[in-house]
Amino acid sequence: MTSAPQVTIRPERPGEAAAIRNVLDAAFGGPAEGDLVDRLRAAGDLVLALVAVENDAVVGYIAWPRLLIETPRDVRNAVALAPLGVAPSHQRSGMGSALTRASLTQLKENGERLAFVVGDPLFYQRFGFSLEAARAFVSDYAGEYFMALTLADDPPEHGLVRYPAPFDGLA
Repeated sequence: MTSAPQVTIRPERPGEAAAIRNVLDAAFGGPAEGDLVDRLRAAGDLVLALVAVENDAVVGYIAWPRLLIETPRDVRNAVALAPLGVAPSHQRSGMGSALTRASLTQLKENGERLAFVVGDPLFYQRFGFSLEAARAFVSDYAGEYFMALTLADDPPEHGLVRYPAPFDGLA
């Protein structure tokens, strides 16, 4: 009898950029998400980046860049999920959900207050993301796929969402 390989979720390590790019390129069928992650990493905009590793190979990735929320009184920090990718051989295995859960737990522990995602509501609503919660925010990404999730008791309740420069031209 053989046992299934163990998947470990952990922070991205130096030297894994090429493996992460391979996963993202395969998961999304092109270089756009990998290019975005490279730009976010180079700009120092990533708050959290986790990998799923099986047999020493990266098979999944999730990144959370810093956002700024401009309100009438101040500027607050938030994060965005961008991107979540799983190698095609591991899709529909629960790995994307595991990466999302692990990263949300870490973000809460790190004191983050508010998270955004642009994605499939059927997938992300199960983690608490809400279209309704995002409606109070102005964003280039606002629409039927723009969702928010409160991570703390005192998040900004409205404002202008500013994505970092590596997102320029993507909306």
